[in-house]
Amino acid sequence: MGGYSSHHFNEADGFKRELARRGREFVLLVNRSAQPDVVAKLNARAVLDEDPTFRLEWSFEERSKRFLKMLHRRVDGLVRRDDCVMLTIATQLEAHALTRWLSELPRRKKPWIVILFLSDRWNRSTREEYARQVAEFTQVRSAIASAEEPHRLIFCTVTASLAAELSQLLGVRPDVVETPLPFSDARVTISDSSSVPRVAILGGTRREKGSYLIPDIVRACRDVEFIVQLTNNTLTPDEVATLARVAYEPHVTTIREAMTKSDYEAMLDRADIGLFPYEVIPYRQRTSGVFGEMVARGKPAVVTPGTWMAEQIENGRAAGVIAEDVTAEAFARAIARCVAELPALRERARVLSEEWRRGGVASFLDYVDAQIANRQRS
Repeated sequence: MGGYSSHHFNEADGFKRELARRGREFVLLVNRSAQPDVVAKLNARAVLDEDPTFRLEWSFEERSKRFLKMLHRRVDGLVRRDDCVMLTIATQLEAHALTRWLSELPRRKKPWIVILFLSDRWNRSTREEYARQVAEFTQVRSAIASAEEPHRLIFCTVTASLAAELSQLLGVRPDVVETPLPFSDARVTISDSSSVPRVAILGGTRREKGSYLIPDIVRACRDVEFIVQLTNNTLTPDEVATLARVAYEPHVTTIREAMTKSDYEAMLDRADIGLFPYEVIPYRQRTSGVFGEMVARGKPAVVTPGTWMAEQIENGRAAGVIAEDVTAEAFARAIARCVAELPALRERARVLSEEWRRGGVASFLDYVDAQIANRQRS
């Protein structure tokens, strides 16, 4: 984490405040290049200087060794036995390095380690890429099997289907947990008295989030306004230039920079509907922080079929409309249906938001505390 352009700031801020409420010490280590105001607001330590996770020119062993060396260099001096070390956006690389780190620490320093997987990156690309990552998980599984005090490794994830797949890859079944975001801070809001509903597309732009579809969706819609955040994550320069032209549409408000927490929450409050034209495979077993934050605020959503978000609507945990397919025209039709049913969907979203506000960071920390207590007794 280095800035405001992802869910990490809100998550870290939520941990900071909830742990203070519980009277617990919280040490947050972030990238040494993190923005100074981010470091200051979180009272973080900007010391992490090695991020080899996606440096695929190196072998898995080399990347793991580099991450392991950073843990020894930056964390060994801080950790005490029975502290809790959490990594809440793990891949197999960090899981492997943390497992080896636990074994290498002396007994007087061994902590509890929480490793949270958010997504199944191995399923997103080619058959060769899948095979490469599964081979890496074989090394993780071996490390877990030979670890010292392996009961101190707490593996978890955010969807049941991802937990089932990870259990085969890791050799241990992760628990399904709440997304650790501060949903309890949310307030249910109805936007101002404007007669034109506002559709919000917030978060960094990426191809897997369907950001390339936004211009065509905007042009296909009538009788709505859009709030579109243009902070780029991974779009190509041509895609960025095409997307930026939505700023010239008369019914579009654009946000070009990553927003502070207060500015982001203000945009959530202004929205009537959240739009999530995400691709299916990356979000089939993966949650969305922005979606959760909108649901916690009582906002209906328009989502892609076949995703975790669609599952929440189908199961009655969120209110909204599921598009027929992943095309601009289908999303425009879904937005129109959502607008036509907006009073009823708003009321349903308001009721359902209560469950989401009871979850989040506090629920996640309750889970961690319960796991540690149960494993200490066994």
